[in-house]
Amino acid sequence: MATADLKSTRIRLAYNDGQDEKGKPKFAYKSYSYINALASADEMNSAALSIASLSSKTLFNVEKLQSFDINE
Repeated sequence: MATADLKSTRIRLAYNDGQDEKGKPKFAYKSYSYINALASADEMNSAALSIASLSSKTLFNVEKLQSFDINE
């Protein structure tokens, strides 16, 4: 039976970056690695808000990204 082993955890912050020529919103992304996989959603959100407060752009969304190795 195959197993999925956690390889890494990252958070990705999406910032509002204006609008394109058609008026659709544009986003700028920044990823941060070496996130503790055991961190709760509240802890990750708190960290993301702290990081985002250093930017002049408005935070739109926070994503948790995990990658796994699939083994037999």
